[in-house]
Amino acid sequence: MPRMHLVPGLDDGQWAGAPDVFMERVLQARQANFWWTHSSAKESWYDPIAAEDRHEKFCNEFLPTVPPPFALQPDKQWDKCLPTLPLQRQILYMAIFDSLCHNFRPVLFQEPNYIQSLPNYKQVLFSSHQKALAVAALNLLEVVSTLHVMMGNSYTRFASIIIPTFETAVLLLCLCLDSNLPTEETGDDRSNTINTDPLVAGMTSVTQDKCIQAAHCALGRLQNLAEVSNMAEVGARTLARLVDNIDKIAQLRQEDGDLTVAKDLAIQVSEARSCVVQTPESIVRDSLASYLSAGPAFDIFNLNSEEMGVEFGIERF
Repeated sequence: MPRMHLVPGLDDGQWAGAPDVFMERVLQARQANFWWTHSSAKESWYDPIAAEDRHEKFCNEFLPTVPPPFALQPDKQWDKCLPTLPLQRQILYMAIFDSLCHNFRPVLFQEPNYIQSLPNYKQVLFSSHQKALAVAALNLLEVVSTLHVMMGNSYTRFASIIIPTFETAVLLLCLCLDSNLPTEETGDDRSNTINTDPLVAGMTSVTQDKCIQAAHCALGRLQNLAEVSNMAEVGARTLARLVDNIDKIAQLRQEDGDLTVAKDLAIQVSEARSCVVQTPESIVRDSLASYLSAGPAFDIFNLNSEEMGVEFGIERF
């Protein structure tokens, strides 16, 4: 591939090895090609072994090829020379963790009877993948937060801030409905594999409380951005209802209260999964409007077609 530098002086002296300005886009294209090559045909059931295999190949074949300035443990020597490099790095990180969420996300939609019918080792994989999905989602929200801070925590309509914030918070709330997600840290030492797998270290410390807390932080961000973005306003309004229901479920579980009420609330929150089901498989989304107005997700927002037009018609990204 031809190399093109748009910043004067990068071809001379100590900056000769600086990354190309378009390297982040090239890496995103390579990542998309990786998942396209290794993805299996869509099926109504989730194969945990295939998902595990894809994850291991991604960690062992793709991540080691990422250049040092964009690695998960990056070389930052060119950050001062290329002011946009830190932003580009975070955008690539968003794509990485978003793709990991996509790999494990189907674990949310399997019927309990199907899971129980599987051999024990596959049931263990299901539990492990739930934790992996939670860690990927938490990391994605952390990257989004870092990117927003780099932008000055400013009011923005930038879709790459709003969409992942809402989407990932819904994932975490859905995971909190599952009792398999631990309530306390396991404390296992898996630090020796952190360099090859960006999720495994976090799987020892992920808990329901951390997921709920992250969802609250995501809600706060959307509520702040709602002042300038109709997209964020609709997302914040819906996420607030889901967070409130999850908080009520958690309180009832702690108090060992009316389990029937808790079950009813859980059913309400589980409808949020339709938001996740309707998300396009591609990493890049056109807009939150089309994502939310598709299928059952339209009902969750309780908007008619005219109101949807008012909410989103003025915001195109």
